[in-house]
Amino acid sequence: MSLTGEQPAGVRVPVLVQQLSYELTRFSHLFAHRHGLHPTDVDALAHLHQAAMRHDAMTPSSLARSIDLSQPATTALLRRLEASGHVERRPDDADGRRQLLSLTDNAREVASTFFGPLAGALRDSLADLDDAEIAVVERWLAGASHAAGRLADELAGTERADR
Repeated sequence: MSLTGEQPAGVRVPVLVQQLSYELTRFSHLFAHRHGLHPTDVDALAHLHQAAMRHDAMTPSSLARSIDLSQPATTALLRRLEASGHVERRPDDADGRRQLLSLTDNAREVASTFFGPLAGALRDSLADLDDAEIAVVERWLAGASHAAGRLADELAGTERADR
């Protein structure tokens, strides 16, 4: 901290990211509660949504890895999500032994209705920024997400080796 009491640039960023993370988690938990889901179910749905946005295939095994669940726990989770009409499995056309997971139209509609206002509020929070500033925010968020993911992967690898 400087003598004038000002903090160096970037010092508050981790605290603000933590605060945003808390609010987003809280929002996600509200969605889970409102729709009779477990927070892990919502995590799975979010991973399926992100995979679809990237045009990546998601299998039960890849979902298990992405949310760090055992295969039996993932099977139970998928049964719940299928029974609630949020997820469907279908055989992979290229490899009929492999199952691909996808969100149902109903799941996308329910999520859009609930999370749409949040997406709008987040976009609205950029209203006083110009396009160049928004590009910086987008670049930073992408870099920060990549850095956090890389560190989480490293820690997960360390934890797996310790078991």
